Amino acid sequence: MDSLTEDDAPDFYQNRVRLLEEWLTEEAADQFTEAEKAFLVEQYESLETPLYVEYAVGWAQLFEYAPTVVMITMLVLGYLVAGIFSNEFIWKSDAVFYSSLHGRDKAVRAKLKAGFCLVTGIYFGAFLLYSVIVLGYLGAGGFDMAVQACDSWKCFYSITVWQKYLLIAVGGYIGCLFISFLSMLVSAGTRSAVAAVILPFALIFLPSFLANIPSQAVQKIIGLLPDQLLQTGKSLNLFNLYSVFGRILGAVPILLVLYSLLTIILCSVIYRKYRRIQLG
Repeated sequence: MDSLTEDDAPDFYQNRVRLLEEWLTEEAADQFTEAEKAFLVEQYESLETPLYVEYAVGWAQLFEYAPTVVMITMLVLGYLVAGIFSNEFIWKSDAVFYSSLHGRDKAVRAKLKAGFCLVTGIYFGAFLLYSVIVLGYLGAGGFDMAVQACDSWKCFYSITVWQKYLLIAVGGYIGCLFISFLSMLVSAGTRSAVAAVILPFALIFLPSFLANIPSQAVQKIIGLLPDQLLQTGKSLNLFNLYSVFGRILGAVPILLVLYSLLTIILCSVIYRKYRRIQLG
């Protein structure tokens, strides 16, 4: 965009669509169905032009390092929540705790609430602190311009910089909630904090190894793994498409809905598990 000349200006936005069509016809010819190709072209053509451009270095830097901040926060949370359901077994106090009057209902709900509050408080505390530091130093201008004019020229989602920030924040939060409650379930099942601490590391780093497998099916699976929520900003720049009830959708909205539902299901599973827990 910085090298645009006056002669290139009339065809600038049309070239973006043309280059996509050429790429879909040549390099990516076997990667997408015809419906998916048509969807991508339609999304590119729906971008409102001309783009409004403003200084937005603060947002670009925030987006670049947000995945690292969210992943580190998740690893810390994994350690903190690992003992919520396993400490009674480690301390050999489970028989007393779960045989008490409210040990299998109110106490279990209190543990779930403690996990939820812990994740919510630490995640948003870390994310908002990071945002204030970066935007306070580099500036928050350009929040209302299209992401294509900031750092996501190839993004097919028609969203603003501010909307991208909200998606990153919400996506990271849902991802942290899901992995944290999954760690709590593992802790409850194994009665040990060790496996629960290891789980977040596996979910975050394993997909990077699977990404080297040259298979479209594997890439489709990777696009829906929970680690993608921890790096929602990067996921917005990927052409991960899925057909849901005959409708083509990007991965991000699917991830947000899917893992929100799975987190609720995990809470229910943990609660039911401890309602029927066998002591001894």
